[in-house]
This record gives sequence, C-alpha cells and structure tokens, in this order.
Amino acid sequence: MKPNSEDMNGSVEDIGVELTEKIYAATTTPILGPQANSTEPNEDDWEDYIPEPPDGGWGWVVMVASFVNNFVLDGIAYCFGVFLLEYVKFFNSSIASASLANSLLCGVYLLVGPIVGALVNKFGCRPVGIAGSIIGACAFLLSTVSKSVVVFQLTYGVIGGFGFGMMYLPAVVGVGYYFEKKRGIATGIAVCGTGIGVFCMAPFGKFLLHNVDWKGAHIALAGLLLQGCISSALMRPLTPKRRRRQPKGNAEKTNGHAAVPSSDDQKALLENGAAPTQPNAENSRRNRTMSSTSYIAGSRLVVVDSGTPADNIHASAFLHTPANASGAVSPHVSVQNLSRPLYRKDIFYSGSVLNVSHVKSKMSLKSYVASIATLPSAHEQSSRLSCLNSLPKPMADILAEMLDLTVLRNRGMMVLCAANVVGMIGYYVPFIFSSSRAVSLGVSEGNAALLLSLMGICNTVGRVLSGVLSTIPGVSALLINNICVTLCGISVLLIPFCNSFALMVVANSAFGLFASTLISLAPIIMCELVGLEKLTNGFGLLCLVRGVTAIAGPPIVGMLYDITGDYSATFYAGGACLIACGALHFLLHLKYFKGKTD
Repeated sequence: MKPNSEDMNGSVEDIGVELTEKIYAATTTPILGPQANSTEPNEDDWEDYIPEPPDGGWGWVVMVASFVNNFVLDGIAYCFGVFLLEYVKFFNSSIASASLANSLLCGVYLLVGPIVGALVNKFGCRPVGIAGSIIGACAFLLSTVSKSVVVFQLTYGVIGGFGFGMMYLPAVVGVGYYFEKKRGIATGIAVCGTGIGVFCMAPFGKFLLHNVDWKGAHIALAGLLLQGCISSALMRPLTPKRRRRQPKGNAEKTNGHAAVPSSDDQKALLENGAAPTQPNAENSRRNRTMSSTSYIAGSRLVVVDSGTPADNIHASAFLHTPANASGAVSPHVSVQNLSRPLYRKDIFYSGSVLNVSHVKSKMSLKSYVASIATLPSAHEQSSRLSCLNSLPKPMADILAEMLDLTVLRNRGMMVLCAANVVGMIGYYVPFIFSSSRAVSLGVSEGNAALLLSLMGICNTVGRVLSGVLSTIPGVSALLINNICVTLCGISVLLIPFCNSFALMVVANSAFGLFASTLISLAPIIMCELVGLEKLTNGFGLLCLVRGVTAIAGPPIVGMLYDITGDYSATFYAGGACLIACGALHFLLHLKYFKGKTD
C-alpha cells in the first residue's frame, strides 16, 4: 500500500513545525538561567556565572597556603648547594653531572607550566596541588635508592620537577583567583615564601647532614613536601553567585514556560545574527515533558534543552560581547567554564588591578572581572593543532593559548625571551656554587650554609621593595628591573674577589637583593609589552624559555669548574650572562620594541 501523499506532507509539516517551535523557544527561554522556568535573559545573566574575587575572607587562607608551598618547594630547590658535595662524593661524579640533577628539578618545574596550567583549568588548584605534593615526595623517596647519578637525575630532577611544578602553579593561580584590588599585597606576601624558605631550608639541610646522611635528609624533605597536601587542600574553588531573580511581572509565563521575548531581546538577537521564528499555535499545545530551546545564528542551528542543569547548558546567545573581546563565543562553551581560573586573562598579573587601564577608566570591579573572563572563539578552536582536540576543552584551550608562538611576533616579547635565555644561565650560579666555594676556601659548613640563607632573606626584601616601588605613579617597573638585574650581574662578578667570609656575605646578599626583580616583576613587564589579553600566552612561553635554560645553564657553567678546577670561572660566566640580560632589557625602552608587531 502506497503511502498517502497528504500524510507524507503532513509528517514533513509536523517535523518542520516542531523544529520551528524549538527555534522560537530560543528567544523566550533563558539560556543561562539555573532553571527552565526562570525569567527572561538579559545582558547581566552571564556575569552571575563568573566568580567575583572576595579580596579577603578565605582569600587570606589561600595566600598563606601559597606562601607555604613556595616556602617548601623553592626552599628545597635553592638549598641544593648545601648537598652538592655530598652527591659528588656518593656518586663519584663531576660537579656538572651532580648539578644537572638540580637543573632538571628547576627546569622541569618551569617547563611543565603549560601542562599544569591545563590541569588547573580542568580540575582546579586543590587536586593538582595535592597530586604535586605526593609526586614530589615520592620522587625524593625514590632518589634515596638511586645507584647511579643518572637514576638520581631522573628521580630527583625529572619526577621531582614535575611534582614541584604541580605545586608551584596552583600557588600562583590561587592568589590571583581570590584577589583583585589587594592582589599586589597578597602576591607580595605569598612570594616571600621563596626567600624565607631558602633562609630556613639551608641551615635545616646542613642540620640534617650533620645528624643523618643525605638519604635521611631526603626522607625528611619528602615528609615536608607532603605537608603541601594540607596547604593545597585549603585552596578551595570560588563559586559564582546565584543568578539574580527578576520580579515575576517582568516576564509573561505560559504553562511554566516563557512566552514572547521582549523587543530588546529580539533586537539583540537580530543584531547577532539570530533569527527568531513564531511557532504554530496548534502544534505548540503538544504535551512535552521538558521544553527545548534553540536559535539560528548565521547558518547554525543550536538546540538547547532547557531542562538540562545549568552547568551543562551551552551558552552563546548572551555571551558574545563581554566574555570575548573578539565578539564571538563558541556555541559549544559551557557556562561552567566561566568559573575556570585560567580563562581569566589577568590571572598571572602580580600587581593590583587598580593599575590596569580598565580599572583606571573607572570601570566597576564586577564589570572588569567580567571583561577579562574570555572564552576562545570558534575560529581560535578550529585553528589549533588537531592533536589538542582529543583533550577536554578546558585543557585544550589553555595548552593552545600558552604554547601559541604568535606572541613572539611582538618585538618586545622576543627581546624579553632572549634576555631570559641568557639571564637564567647566571641566575642559579650563586645558589648552587656559593656554598661549595666557601667551604673550599676554609669557611665552616655552617657559615657556608648561612650564605644561602642570607641570599634568601635578601631576596624576600627585594621582592617586597620592588613591588612597592613599582606601584608608585610614574615609576617604571621595567626600569627598576633593568637596574637591579645589571647590579645583580655585577655582584656575581665580584664574588670571586671575595675571599673573606665578611666580603662573601656582602656580595651574596647583594645578589639576593637585586636578583628578586627578574622573577617578581616579569608579569608586570610582560603586561606592558603584550597587554593583558596575551599575558597567559606570554607567561606560558616564558616558563618554557626559563625551563630550558635552567636545565642547560648550571651544567654548562659547572663544566667550567671541572675544566679549570676553580670556581671563579663559574661566577665570571654567571655574572656576564646577568649583565647581558640587563642590557637586553634596556632595549625594551626603545620605541621600536614597544607594542610593535610584525
């Protein structure tokens, strides 16, 4: 029996009417609302899904947790010089081979920055930090059973570096996530954990070596790393405020569903390419268990089930303007992503947002927070490497952004990376070789460890002072950094001429004071060069550059000692690299390198 043509036409018509009804529902049912029968959407709806930093409260607890993580991981990493000769004796290795272990530790924990950033964006600071503490502790325990220096480099350096990286980045992101106006103060206190950690861990390491061997010391340090689980557990995620409720009279309801969209909503949808369509009245009376919402944008038809929980609803119709500077948000972005930390463009900015042009222009803090919550556009997602598409979207987005090499088209960013390549070669030299050199000149092991402690406490003072000076109107953070890095290089060059303990104290303290700006002011300088929009991108690439140099630098400099048998050559090389770093930074004052992109 042949089907009746009228029945076929009716079926097609029913399908068309049902599809049209879904399209109309998109203009009447709120896409971002937490419930299907909530009020009409407006431009402020999406802001309620972006957590507003409390600038205090639990944020102070997060700041202390970040301080503790910096204290532990940097304190251990920078007091390597206390253990260096013990490793050389035990493994019967060269200075270069033994120092490579610490180079790997410091280098890997910077190199994994983009990977850890992706993990933090997907899972949050708390689980990533806890996992990093466990991995770091396991690495130190495994290093005690190493039979060769190569195995030691793998366990202590590579595995330990990965764990340290998973502790470090959550400590940075956590403070930036909880603070905006007071971020400069909170960040300054948190990063002081590095200097104070070096100050305390150097004598503590020497104390352990006097009472147990280096293996026992590593077991004790592993236990200390596990304390990072407690501090990381305190980094609870921020939750957005609930959507503001409109008076019931503001929206007409029909059987629990929104009725006709307002003229403003229709105008907004039409301006953005969405075409509303009126449903057939007869077919709209069909019984349904849940309402569906849709809209037509260009040639796309997007259907959203309004009964879906808010966290799983895909937002695009009302996120186009503030959430993305390019004017478009992918239709496949969940509103849950708006609370993910690394989608905020200023997350790595270490200063107060009061110094950012958006806030200086009297934009409200809430509007500012909304303006820097940026989701990748559909074009950005389509242009990324295909291998990233197999990863969860929050991870793929951050990996693609932090590894985007197009930021190097900025001449200033290119010079900044070059400066850090040479600068990081010399940066670790005093931390690794000062203690061993002092012992070789007859200084007691306790006083030799004290040199590291003084570098640590002076580094803390330098971070605080440079942070305060950079907030003074009219004072250039770049100029402060350039002067300090140059003086830092000069102080390293002078160390070989310091043969008495008193002179060693002066030279090493000067190094710790002036070296602080190379790390602490880098985000502010980067923001001036590439803008807030590219800060995450620049931070990721700078981590890679520093990581590679941190791995290669100390072993290369250590080879100079193995060849000459004198530590002076290592400090000459390190000081020259730091002075070259300062000279390259001075180029950034030239107009040619300011904001120009090829």
